[in-house]
Amino acid sequence: MLHSKARLPLIASLSVTAFLLCLFMLGVLVHRVDASPGALQDPKQANRAFSVVTTSEFTPTHWVYLPLTARGQAVQTFGYGIQVNSAGDASANIGHIKTLGFGWMKAQVPWKNVEPNPGDYRWDAWDQLIGAYHAEGIKTLVSIVKAPNWARPSNTNFSVEGPPADPATYASFVGQFSGRYCGKVQAIEVWSEQNIFYEWGGEPLDAARYVSLLRAAYLAIKSACPSISVVSGAPTPTGAGAPVAIDDVVYLQQMYQAGLRNYCDAIGAHPYGYNNPPDARLGYTDPADPSYKNHRSFFFRETLEAYRTVMVSFGDANKRIWPTEFGWPSTIYPEPGYEYAYSNTLAEQAQYSVMAYQMAQAWGWIGPMFLWNLDFGVTEPWSTLAYWSLLRPDPVPAYAALAAMPK
Repeated sequence: MLHSKARLPLIASLSVTAFLLCLFMLGVLVHRVDASPGALQDPKQANRAFSVVTTSEFTPTHWVYLPLTARGQAVQTFGYGIQVNSAGDASANIGHIKTLGFGWMKAQVPWKNVEPNPGDYRWDAWDQLIGAYHAEGIKTLVSIVKAPNWARPSNTNFSVEGPPADPATYASFVGQFSGRYCGKVQAIEVWSEQNIFYEWGGEPLDAARYVSLLRAAYLAIKSACPSISVVSGAPTPTGAGAPVAIDDVVYLQQMYQAGLRNYCDAIGAHPYGYNNPPDARLGYTDPADPSYKNHRSFFFRETLEAYRTVMVSFGDANKRIWPTEFGWPSTIYPEPGYEYAYSNTLAEQAQYSVMAYQMAQAWGWIGPMFLWNLDFGVTEPWSTLAYWSLLRPDPVPAYAALAAMPK
C-alpha cells in the first residue's frame, strides 16, 4: 500500500476543498461516474441501430479512491488493430498495417523465451520489433504468457503451457519489460485464456489465483510505466466444464468476485464468431451448416454483450472491453475440429470482419480491437492458424475490404 501515514499531518491543516484537490492531483482521488439507467441498460436490448452511450448520459454519484499506481492514462477509445507473428517480416507487416489504415498491432511475448533462466534476459529481438513499430507510429499491445519451466510449480504438467508458482516472478518480468519499453508499448494483456486447462498448466482452474497474478503484474507495470494500459487476460469462449475449462462468463464473474476491477484498465475478450455472422444471436440457424449454433460462446455479439452485462453488474461500466483476438476462419481443406471454417467463404470472412469492427465502434464500450491474424498464412502456411490470416501469402478479400472500410 502506497498511502503513508507520514503524509497525514501535512494535509490535516488543509481545507476540505484543498485536500480533495491535492488527492486528485496525486492521482489518488477520482470522481466516479455511473451510467444513467438508460446508458446502463442490458446491452441485449440494443437494436440493430447499435445505440451509442455518450458522455452526456452519465451522472456523477460519489468519490472513490484509487491506488497511486493507477495514475497512468488508460486507453479509453476505439481502435483498429491486428495480431502479427513476432517472427514475421516486421517491415512488410508495418506496410500492410498502414495499408489497412490500422493504428495498432498485437504480438504475443512468450516469457519463457525472453527469460529462459532467472535474470537471463534475451531482449534483442523485442528491441528490434517494438522499436520498428514505434518508429512508424503504430501502437503496440503485447500479451505476456507462457511461464518458463524454472518459474512453474514442480508438480505441474509441463506438456502444456502454464502460470508461475509465485506471481512475484511474473511481476518481476513484466516490470522489467514495462520499464524497458515504456513509451513504446501502450498496453499489456496479462496472460491469455486462463480458463482452459492447456493455458493453465493442467492445474485446477482458479479465477482467484489468476487475479492474484494480475494484481502482482498490475502493480509492477504501473510502478515501472504508469502510462501502459493493463488489460485482463481474455478467457476463451466456452461452455465446457471443469476440469477442462470454465464457462468464460462464469469465469469473468469469478474474477470480479476476486477483485478484478481494482487491477486492470480494460477487460480482455476473445469473441470468435465461428461460422456465425457477427450480428447473429443464440437461436440463429443456417440449414446449410447447423453446427456451432447451440451455445452463446459461438457468437461474437453474444460473448461481448454477456461480458458487458457482467461488468455493469459489478459497477465497472466505465471500463472498455478490448477484443484482443477475434475473427472468422475460412478454408476449403479444414483439419479435424475446424470443419466450421469450411462454412465461411472468403467473401463472408471479409463481410463479417468489417461488420464486427463497425458494430463494436458504434456500441461505444469497446476499446481497440485486434483481428486474428495478419501473417500466419505466410509464416506458418501449413498451420490451422492460416485459416484466419489476411495474407496466404497473397491478400485474401478481407484485406481489401478492411482497407476500404471507413475508420
